[in-house]
Amino acid sequence: MKTRIFMGLKNIDYTGHHINLQKKENFSPYFQGITPRSLVPVLVDDGEVHIESNDILQYLDNKFPAMRLIPADKEEEINKMLIEENDLHLDIRNVTFKYLVPKFLNNAKIQEKSESKATLHGNKDSEDDANRKFWENYKKEGITDEVATKSLLNLKLHLEKIDEKLSHHTYILGNELTLPDIAWFIYVSRLKAARYPMHILHPNVNDWFESLLKKEVFATETKTPRIVRFISYIFYVVQKYSGWSIKRQLVG
Repeated sequence: MKTRIFMGLKNIDYTGHHINLQKKENFSPYFQGITPRSLVPVLVDDGEVHIESNDILQYLDNKFPAMRLIPADKEEEINKMLIEENDLHLDIRNVTFKYLVPKFLNNAKIQEKSESKATLHGNKDSEDDANRKFWENYKKEGITDEVATKSLLNLKLHLEKIDEKLSHHTYILGNELTLPDIAWFIYVSRLKAARYPMHILHPNVNDWFESLLKKEVFATETKTPRIVRFISYIFYVVQKYSGWSIKRQLVG
């Protein structure tokens, strides 16, 4: 999603190959023959394989320098923010799977590691093992209340900082759109889908998000099938009346 928005803003032509994460196609021998990790995105360009999401974007920004989304004068700050954003990936996953996606929709079996699995610089990659461990634990116990609350509070803390930045500028790092705007747009999109009370807790973030939604390249990435929206809504209603909605946890 982040990579697609990035390439859309820079008008980069590419051929996409959809990997169905719900069916765990990212654990298939085909996919893991390309990358040692069971994670997306992956970029293959002129035979070179790039697997780190933020490294992919840095590579593309250098190769297609028109409309810099990682400007040189902000590169250090952006790199720092991207590390922080990447560290929040598990928190976003916890919140999404706790409040947005019913557990029965994520029960597809994970395929065993392939003997022909790709390596990273000739070595096994720990990221794949960590991802497999997450899914094994999720299958056993789902996302516990304690884990979900901890992730919500961590995300809320970071969103408060973003909200403060947006009280002074149109975008996160000033009045020009940069990569952190794309990264945080995705996180905010998922949180709002899970009924996180963005408009109450972080009004500047909410206004910023709504302004980005007016751009087609952003709006396209937030579209979800009607059946998915229906299931998510029913899931939300159940949580609301059981007293476990995000709003109840954070606002009361």
